[in-house]
Parts: sequence; structure tokens; C-alpha cells
Amino acid sequence: MVYVLNRGGRFALFEAVYYGQIDAAGQPLTRDGRYPLVLITYKEAFAGHSRTISDYWSNIALQPENRILISGRYADALGLANGQRVRLVSAPNPDGKLDLGNGRVLDIEGLLEVREGIRPGVVAVSWHYGHWAYGSDDVTVDGVTVRGDPRRVTGLCPNLVMAVDPILGDVSLTDPVGGSSSFFDTQVRLVPT
Repeated sequence: MVYVLNRGGRFALFEAVYYGQIDAAGQPLTRDGRYPLVLITYKEAFAGHSRTISDYWSNIALQPENRILISGRYADALGLANGQRVRLVSAPNPDGKLDLGNGRVLDIEGLLEVREGIRPGVVAVSWHYGHWAYGSDDVTVDGVTVRGDPRRVTGLCPNLVMAVDPILGDVSLTDPVGGSSSFFDTQVRLVPT
């Protein structure tokens, strides 16, 4: 139960609600166990949103690429080591790749970082790396080629493996309480590269 002060200066009682992982029709999601880890995303304190990849003085200088965070206990259970390169795969993206259609294919992989404080069974990936746009690739405008900066494509973007709503088929799962994309309901697996 939650007490909230309303406009009249009185406390109102509300009951907290938990829906669990559901699709757009309100049905619980089913999991088959092929992807045993839960993916969560976050933003590094020095990179508040996706476009900070161009902030060379902090983002790229402090941490040129993001990592896949996992607890030590779970890394040991999976036979994975700190600093090992792994591919992130999921049901919507079992290959862990993105074909850009221009001859470029991005591998959704990165270095594993064992970090205590991550719940066993969970992997965390900061969200603002691994760009395939935002100046990472060459672009031609009015016949003039503006060279891309390869530093902007380093790391991995977790969006590329995020769960897709099985009812809608072409959009991410939605958080039924907050109404935004659900950043905590994707099941993944790590594949050593």
C-alpha cells in the first residue's frame, strides 16, 4: 500500500500493482530457457543519452567502449572470464548481428566485465555505444563525402537484441505501468567469440 498526498492536502491510499512480463494483449510472456540471462540497460553517468558518443572529452576518453557486465559467480558458472569477448544473442536476434544493407554488418559483441553488485542471472549493458549512424559511417551529402569516425561505432548497442512484442511483431515490449519500452524483459545468452 502506498500513501500519497493529494491536492486537497489529504493522504490517499493506493495499492501497488505488479503486472510481470506481458505482451501487448496483456498475456504473460513464455520463456523456453534457450536464453537464460536477463538483459538490463543503463546509462553511464558521463553519457546521459545516445548522442554523447560525439563528446570525445568524456565519453570516448573515459571509456572508449562499453562492456557486458556480469556477476563473478554467474561468470564462473558459465565458464566465462573477465575481459573475454562475447556475443550477445536473443530470440529476436539469434545471430547477434545487424546487417546494415550497405555491405556493413555489426557484431553485437563486447568485452565481458565481471562486476560484483550485478545480480546473478542478469547482464547489464550501457546503452549509448555501438552506433551505426551518428557520424560513425561515411555519408555523402551533395556529392561531398563526410568521413565517418570509427570511434563512434565501438562497443555494442543492446537495442539490437531487445525483445520484440509477439503480438505486434515489429516493436519492442512495452512496460505496462510506465508506458515506455521495456528495458528489463529481454532474455539473452552470451556466446564466446
